[in-house]
Amino acid sequence: MGKHLSANRVKAPEVLEKFVIRRALADKLQMGLKKKLMILEAGAGHGKTTAIRNTLSLWPADQWRWLTLNEDCNHLVVFWSYMIEALKRQLGLMKEELMVYFQANMKPENSEEFVSFLVSSISLEASTHLILDDFHTIRNREVLHSFELFLEELPENLNVVITTRYQPDLYLTKFLLAEQLLYIQEEEFLLSEEEGRTFIQQNSHEELSQETESYLLETAKGWIGGLKLLMAVKIVEQTQVQRISFENKILSDYLAKEILGNLTKEEQKFLIFSGYFPFIYPRLSHQLFPRSDFSAMIESLQEKNLMVTCIDNEEQRFTFHPILKEYLVKKFQLLPNEQQVSIKEQTAAVFIKDGYLDEGMSLLFELEDYSQLMKLIVENEQSLRRIYYIEQIPKEITLSNINFAFQKFVYYYSNLEYENCFELIEALEAKYPNQKEIRALSGIKLLLGSDYVTTVQMPNTIQEVNQLKLDDVSKALIFLKSAVILFFKESYQQAKQFIGASSKLNQRNQNNFLMYFNQTLLAQVFEETGELDKGLAILTSVHQKLDSMGFNSKMKETYQVSFYITITGIHLKQLNLKAAAETLQKADTNRHPHIRASYLYNLAELYYLSDEEEKAWQAFKEMETGATGTYSNPLTQSGIMKYALKIGQLPGYYEERFIEAFEQHPELHNMAYQLFYGMILLKRGNYQECLEIADQILERSRKQRIYSKIIEANLLKLSVLLEMKEDTARQQLNIYYECLYYGNENQILIDFFLYREEIEELMKLSKTEIEANLEPREQVFHSKIVNLCCSNSLSLLTERELEILAEMAKGLTNKAIADKLFISVATVKTHILNIYRKLEVNSRVTAISKAKQLQML
Repeated sequence: MGKHLSANRVKAPEVLEKFVIRRALADKLQMGLKKKLMILEAGAGHGKTTAIRNTLSLWPADQWRWLTLNEDCNHLVVFWSYMIEALKRQLGLMKEELMVYFQANMKPENSEEFVSFLVSSISLEASTHLILDDFHTIRNREVLHSFELFLEELPENLNVVITTRYQPDLYLTKFLLAEQLLYIQEEEFLLSEEEGRTFIQQNSHEELSQETESYLLETAKGWIGGLKLLMAVKIVEQTQVQRISFENKILSDYLAKEILGNLTKEEQKFLIFSGYFPFIYPRLSHQLFPRSDFSAMIESLQEKNLMVTCIDNEEQRFTFHPILKEYLVKKFQLLPNEQQVSIKEQTAAVFIKDGYLDEGMSLLFELEDYSQLMKLIVENEQSLRRIYYIEQIPKEITLSNINFAFQKFVYYYSNLEYENCFELIEALEAKYPNQKEIRALSGIKLLLGSDYVTTVQMPNTIQEVNQLKLDDVSKALIFLKSAVILFFKESYQQAKQFIGASSKLNQRNQNNFLMYFNQTLLAQVFEETGELDKGLAILTSVHQKLDSMGFNSKMKETYQVSFYITITGIHLKQLNLKAAAETLQKADTNRHPHIRASYLYNLAELYYLSDEEEKAWQAFKEMETGATGTYSNPLTQSGIMKYALKIGQLPGYYEERFIEAFEQHPELHNMAYQLFYGMILLKRGNYQECLEIADQILERSRKQRIYSKIIEANLLKLSVLLEMKEDTARQQLNIYYECLYYGNENQILIDFFLYREEIEELMKLSKTEIEANLEPREQVFHSKIVNLCCSNSLSLLTERELEILAEMAKGLTNKAIADKLFISVATVKTHILNIYRKLEVNSRVTAISKAKQLQML
């Protein structure tokens, strides 16, 4: 049937056909509904729920929302799952965003943030009342505190009504001082004599004498529940009435026994069995009492004043008044354990089959039937209470359901609980060493920043993953893991395919954690292939959505830092150092070892690119000292060590340590490590071996369209050719042209900076020939490279032209420039015309703009 998990609690009880109007109480309730907060406090059976329900029946249905609380609501996840459901109309389209946040973040430390998110998501055009029935069942301090936060931030048009048996443990001074609290206590719910007689006449199925009515009223003392009980046991003789006491309005076992004693055995069994559960309805009744007529049974109990309450007329769901229900629960718990278990199992099965999943799952949890419970959770990922069960089901039990264990991993990982992730994965690997679903986890520790030198890195094929007996979220996670492995192996085109497969599976479930990491990983793939503009576009889009992804502040901070570090990498490759410095500064907030290492890695590279070698080496040493996982090994560190090697700053033992790791782990060789190895070979004069490495990388990177590696390998090869001093001028030109071609579109400048000495030497040898064969777009990019790598004598503009350009940028006239530089105005005009020609512009404004673009100013 597919009913919503929480729908039963948010449906108000049906309005009673027979209802005694208590005018004074009704007037006070109407007055209270004008306040921000109204509390109805009275013991069981005083008609609190009936009174407020009948008052609201006069109001439009869209102006009030109902929620019946219970003992299970003493947990943040359960309580707020029902609150979200109760307010779903007022949340509108924001409900989905709120649900994402709720599923990932409902923890005590995040309650303030969650409540603020909830309150800000509520949209109210007209005044609306939220009724929380049976609030006395809430005793958990964390839940109460979170609700206090909710009351503190109540939206302007939202009012709250609480029914409770006892004074709620809430801080309500704010409402008292603002005169926005109405408190209605027990005395005001008591029936007057006239109201009591009307109630007796309406509810008695036989005519009673005035004397009998007087005895009933005198004994009940205005308590509606007492009247119902007395009428149910039919105690009407004076001597019997005098033996009954309603001291403190507590039901005595004697009276309950008397109620059951007046019923048939079939009726007693019906009450005891069904009274334990949230409600009874025809299909459940038929399962538990196959020989009984449900409608006839309910009608018979109602005729005997058995305090039967209709929850839903359409679905014929009934329950019993709390006064009687509490006793029935105690009676059920006295049944033999085997019988209790059997009845609960039957009821759970019917609930689940009929779509009452909330009630069915609660019974499975009570029965410790974790196997079926985990299966249901996996099949119903949008369950509001999924987090509750993920937390409550013991870890050792979790291992019996791989799908559920995967979901638990996603939950831990999205909440940055890496230790729990490691523990869970290791336990699964130990329990199922040969199962293909667990073997598919191979390499997943890469997602946790593990040292991938010690991690088996075997990505699964898309077909293999699709054939696994796992749910879509688990498969999407494995696709993401495989994409990470392929990323580290520099199989970028395959990585894109796996990211696409993960994203496609995640479309139905809309797991924002998976969406975020799929997109940021894709941006990193584009960064590594040199498709920088595509990477920037993805990162910008993801960052714009970050606020609506429902991450708590801790998670959001971490993901923000991850975003800033990733986008810094792209800025660095384009030598946009100012932007890189700004984004990296924003990333200097998180102290998680893996994230900190990423930050220091980028910081060291930024310093090297800014010609601050000492600061760069200090940042590298700090990273090396505190690094964990991938950043702790010399292979990964080679991305920074190449700068130190190039300027002669790298101690020899770092080279030896890298060579040792490189030779010990051939299975980990990627192009980045091979290029650094080639740089070491070049330094040591092993030219031929270095050329072989460069050619191998060029062949692979051209085939896979890895533009950044085409440039870097070409420039390494150019270094060797220049060092060899042989007649390779044509080959050198071709190398440079290919670098221009692949670097131009995405403005990849970083590798030209690394090999700036070689670029300058090439310009000295062949600058004129190079510039004679360039397309206009390549000419602009070439100018950037020349100005970046070469001295003024080799730059696009002469030293004098650069001087004049600088004065032009200050707004000086031709005459003012001539006076300042002690040259004639005619000479200034000649230089300006040369500047226009070389920059391919025709005005001062465009010349200055172009010069800034080429980093000449």
